[in-house]
Amino acid sequence: GKLPKELFAHPDIGKETAPYLASLVKFDISHNGFNGTIPLDGRSATYDSEKKMDTTMQNLQYFDIGFNLFSGTICNNIGNFKELQALYMEHNRLIGTIPKALYRGSGVGANPLPLVQLFLQQNDLSGTLPSGLATLPNLKELYVDGNKLTGSVPDSLCKKELNNVFLGDKQAARGCDGVSCPANTVSLEGVAPCTSCPNDGGFHRYIGHRESECRGGMDEVEILDLFFERTHGEEWNDASYFWEKGSPVCRRKGVECNDSGKVTNITLPSLGLQGSIPTELGLLSQLEVFDVSNNLMTGFLPSDFRFVPMTHFDIKGNRMSGQVPILMCIQEGINNNGQGPEGTALDLLYSCDNVVCPRGTYSSIGRASVESEVQCLPCYDDPSTFYIGRDHCTDITIGGIQIRKEDVQHGFKRVAPAIILLVLSLFVITKLRGGKKTKEPNDSGNNEEGTLSAPNIPIMGQYYDSNIGSSHDEVEYYSDDDWTAADSEGGSAVDRHGSEMVELSSSIT
Repeated sequence: GKLPKELFAHPDIGKETAPYLASLVKFDISHNGFNGTIPLDGRSATYDSEKKMDTTMQNLQYFDIGFNLFSGTICNNIGNFKELQALYMEHNRLIGTIPKALYRGSGVGANPLPLVQLFLQQNDLSGTLPSGLATLPNLKELYVDGNKLTGSVPDSLCKKELNNVFLGDKQAARGCDGVSCPANTVSLEGVAPCTSCPNDGGFHRYIGHRESECRGGMDEVEILDLFFERTHGEEWNDASYFWEKGSPVCRRKGVECNDSGKVTNITLPSLGLQGSIPTELGLLSQLEVFDVSNNLMTGFLPSDFRFVPMTHFDIKGNRMSGQVPILMCIQEGINNNGQGPEGTALDLLYSCDNVVCPRGTYSSIGRASVESEVQCLPCYDDPSTFYIGRDHCTDITIGGIQIRKEDVQHGFKRVAPAIILLVLSLFVITKLRGGKKTKEPNDSGNNEEGTLSAPNIPIMGQYYDSNIGSSHDEVEYYSDDDWTAADSEGGSAVDRHGSEMVELSSSIT
């Protein structure tokens, strides 16, 4: 499950909810099944917005969340822990780039962290390996293999002779391969010794690729065969879309190609696709359109799509988790990302929302659009159903307008007292209308104390017909509908029975 936000002080209650944080030295929840994001995003009760830092956990030296299922990005707030010496985040599902806060620290007057060990291997981190990590004065071990980092290892890191303890080849520790094997090579552990993989078709494009041996490049037929297998193609709900293994890609239904025979368009909406999107789709060098909307896809969005010239990307209505990879958020052209009217704010032109709406939000198209003035709006329904790319919330819909349950509940709490008062008032009125008064007969014909006085008394907007009452022991009341005319100044009135009425100004005793 997820870590409760109260663990690092509940933002709505205060830091008193986590008094242990001030003296915490070691935090270790490794080798569990925790998922969700790391609750260190600046929203805890211990965060000082002016200093831009957490004001507690200043004694923390050891932070280990390795071998879990955490997703999202590495929080900048980790740079607040000025005593931190060991940071273990390996074997999770973290995405995004390696933040500067890990080597610069964060907050006003921050200094580099005293990190000795930094384990980030086996995640989905992207971008390049920052040269700033070389400024960490005490760093001895750095592992970043098994991610999606491109480029090369900065010279400044190569010279630090990192990972001496782990590497059997001490000579390799004096070079870049001791930090990470270069692109187009493989290694069982992602570090030296590294084996070159020439002519692999870009399959080993990342540094620190972990494999025991080189794999040949995949052609587009093999990539689509893999996609069909991973998405349970034999269970798609339209048999006409069945892709025979090894068949030409351009003859497959839902696929379009250019004049060179390269795949440019994969459109497979509402077909019951399941499973996750294979990262190998990033090897389709001419792919422009990818539409698998309204299916049952799960898993995470591969950052490998940043390598293709995508113009239209639609995964709305699925069950995918995580976040949009950062490098896709700044990708020019994808869903018109980077395009819009003159004067549009830069953070709207280049936005992750233009690719797909994040968790906890929705739009009619599953993403934002500057040109169409569509935004990703918040949902307030069950957080367990939050996926990226939602095109609706499971809230209340009236006349096509989505009314969030939280708003309805909040509104009901505000009007509940008035509703209760109205119901009680109606109850009292109903009782009065249905009730009966007994008039004691007076032989003299005169009204005495304890009896209803004289004819035609208006009570609670209703009238008493003394003509009927004078000849019966029980008095009857008529509603306003029984009267066809009334003198506005308290004169006579005639009911539909023809009885003459006279309003009485005195009170009833």
